[in-house]
Amino acid sequence: MKRKKKQLTILVVQQEDYERERMVKVLAKGNAVVHSARDGREGLEMVSDFTPDILVTDTALNKLNGLELIRKARLEQPKIKVVVAFGPYSPKALVQAVELGVDSFIRLPADSTKLREAVMKCARDIALARRMAQADYSLRQLLNFFPGPAILVDDLNVTYMNRRMAEFLGYEDFEAMSKVDLGLEDFIVQLNEEKYTGQPNEWIKAIINDPLDRDHVLHIENPRHPDAKANAFAVTFNQFPGSELRLFTLQDVSGLEDELTHLEDEASTDPLTKALNRRSFLRMLGLAVVSGQPFSLIMFDIDHFKAVNDTYGHDVGDSVLREISQLVRDNVRENDTLARWGGEEFMILSIKSDMKRSKRVAERLRKSVAEFSFTNVPKQITTSFGVAIHDIGESSEELVKRADEALYEAKETGRNKVVAG
Repeated sequence: MKRKKKQLTILVVQQEDYERERMVKVLAKGNAVVHSARDGREGLEMVSDFTPDILVTDTALNKLNGLELIRKARLEQPKIKVVVAFGPYSPKALVQAVELGVDSFIRLPADSTKLREAVMKCARDIALARRMAQADYSLRQLLNFFPGPAILVDDLNVTYMNRRMAEFLGYEDFEAMSKVDLGLEDFIVQLNEEKYTGQPNEWIKAIINDPLDRDHVLHIENPRHPDAKANAFAVTFNQFPGSELRLFTLQDVSGLEDELTHLEDEASTDPLTKALNRRSFLRMLGLAVVSGQPFSLIMFDIDHFKAVNDTYGHDVGDSVLREISQLVRDNVRENDTLARWGGEEFMILSIKSDMKRSKRVAERLRKSVAEFSFTNVPKQITTSFGVAIHDIGESSEELVKRADEALYEAKETGRNKVVAG
């Protein structure tokens, strides 16, 4: 019969009656159920019947020796803790016991204190394992209520997918998917702009090791619609403090990606800088407002740009605009959108970005521009930035006004700085 309660169960296997009874008496004083057997064969039968948490066994047993008992007990119950009680010193037997992963050793006749200490060490390990298993179960149950696809990754290994993710891939849950030895990598078609190679950990490494802290997009085929275009998912992650455990969340951005493609097909870019033009940017900004996703606007312009045109000519000024646009693209995420707002003014739309990250991005861009050597411009060129986070219910016009006011404050208070609105 299988035991369902969590009370600790100990099995003592010892062929000497006096020693066996004494060990049982010592261990029975604790809050545990203690069984005993007089030989290895009987001990193995009791492992099957009572599924003990801890096995305390001699190496020298009749009918089935202690080492063989440990091997077979581990096959029956892989997580069983083992304390070896040994009499005459036998280096070979002890080495074999170590190779079997025995948890503790005591000498016979057993000292009561040392016996209790050895068993208590096993009991603490069991209690910790049970708490961790319960925490893991609770976390998985919680993720199944999560509204979007979510994946748990320990180091570089996927340990769980919530039901929403598994169902998208055509399975009832993660356990059903695991039985057929399939992973997310078997369904990924594209990682950002590159075709996916199918390596299990490649997408995880690309995301967590990205030095620019960008959002990444996974294109994942839907097995229920194999002939349809793969769905696009924006992927972000959070790391649990003090561990290698990370929670990856996926958001279907297929509609937004299709709209981006449509905008590009309509010649939506500024011909000089190749950034999105103002008209197309406003359409995208409107989509972002109604999407319900958090996002930010970063507005910036070039300090004293008129002096650049007046001193070096408009051709040089155009070159500066082109170079600064490329410099920005090299220092933001692929799904951040750069637009030329007008003249020397630019906008960056950053999806799923809070104020802390947006200010960090703006500061990185400001510094990059100040340190850059622009073609045919011997002096330093600087930029000023205004940052604003979209508030729920706020219109695109109101958001642009706040970003513009923050930029104005940056210019009025010295230029070459970042101001949050």
